[in-house]
Amino acid sequence: MLNRHFSIYLVAYILPAAVGFFAVTAYTRLLSPAEYGVYVVGISLAGILGAIFFAWIKLSVSRYQAMSAEIDFRGTAIVAFALAVAVLCATTPLVVLFRGDVSVELLLASMFVAIMANAVDVGQEFERAKLRPYRFAAISIVRSVSSVGFGLLGIWLGWGGLGLLAAFGLGSLAGIILNLVGDRTRIARFQRSQFMQLARYGLPLTLAGLSVAVYSACDRLIVAYLLGKDAAGIFGVAADLPRQFMVMIASSVAAATVPLVFRSLSENNGETTRERLTESLELLLVVVAPVAVWLALAADQVAGTLVGIDFRAGVSALLPTLVLARLFGIANQFYVQISFQLAERPFMLAAQSFLTLVISVFLMFALIGGYGLYGAALATLATEAIGFLVALVLMHRAHPVPFELNRLAGVAASAAAMATAILLARSQAGGTGLSSLIVVSLAGGLGYAAAAWLLNVANVRTLSLRVLRTLNRKALGV
Repeated sequence: MLNRHFSIYLVAYILPAAVGFFAVTAYTRLLSPAEYGVYVVGISLAGILGAIFFAWIKLSVSRYQAMSAEIDFRGTAIVAFALAVAVLCATTPLVVLFRGDVSVELLLASMFVAIMANAVDVGQEFERAKLRPYRFAAISIVRSVSSVGFGLLGIWLGWGGLGLLAAFGLGSLAGIILNLVGDRTRIARFQRSQFMQLARYGLPLTLAGLSVAVYSACDRLIVAYLLGKDAAGIFGVAADLPRQFMVMIASSVAAATVPLVFRSLSENNGETTRERLTESLELLLVVVAPVAVWLALAADQVAGTLVGIDFRAGVSALLPTLVLARLFGIANQFYVQISFQLAERPFMLAAQSFLTLVISVFLMFALIGGYGLYGAALATLATEAIGFLVALVLMHRAHPVPFELNRLAGVAASAAAMATAILLARSQAGGTGLSSLIVVSLAGGLGYAAAAWLLNVANVRTLSLRVLRTLNRKALGV
């Protein structure tokens, strides 16, 4: 079931990631760095608002709905979300009273994005928890395609960065409509006991979610404050490229594995839980490692082909450092931090996330002044590495998660083979255009696939031979 669900979730994340990659390519050619910077700042603000008001609902649903498949938490979650929206709408506009330099249009657009994006995300948590990957995939794809379509329309109408923000909110609204129309099952009524259960677990995680959201946004906001919106736009593109592929793919692994981990934990099956966690880490690295190697070592070709000319030099220089930083962040977020949720220790997650935020802000101000945009990338790398080490230390006080080095060695060897192939192809191909990108990508992909098959990474050789034998039997009529 794990492989089947992972395949569906992989499509659910890969297609939106490909659409997002196309969007970045188009947006960086149609907008100036300053206009894209407006979008980056708005999305960052929306992320912070979402963490403050809605993250506790998403995190609670992902745990308790997965552990209690026969109980319907939707009615309670809808009431909780409506209350959060009311508080958001009542409090956030007060910012204008204290900061007259805040753009009202940007703030309203960020509020709209926060509400729409988190509404569809809460719905997706229910789909994931109930093990309904096909509906999850359909909603994700519709949301992504709609967002890009509305975005291109907004740019054509001359709305710039604000148009992209509105487009993202409207794309999320399309996903909400599909979710409501496609699910005809009766929604259970609000239950106070469920609400208290969600609040007790989720509200302490608000601090952790806020720390993560502020951390995710503060690099762009600090760059915009110290270096201007043009620099924020360039840094935002360089940071978005790893997110579009690495984080999206990691999310597909988590979507397939985390509900199964929680379900095995609820059945008090420690051995199965450990095996599920081991499979999760191996699968996570198997799919993320080649993307990381590709983006880091083919940065010149990726930037030269996929982003606008005003962004290329900056993105190419920043990408390898930000890819390595994102790799640490993925290992932390999508594997080690599961420990805190399994042990129901939300304050540990909050403490680790808050410490990471403090380190990030300090390093950003310390390094940007001396090294500019590259200092921001170095600060991000150092922060992610330190945050990962802190999470490892805290993990042993929560629910220790396994690290089977024998199963991970094959992934490392395959990644090394891919890196060698890319470096050789890059030295022969030359240039940074589309043809060079294709050559480098094919060489790296073939190198990784061959090494993974020979080393039987994640049982890929075993599974492929089994499929071939099945096909041969069918062909022979056996």
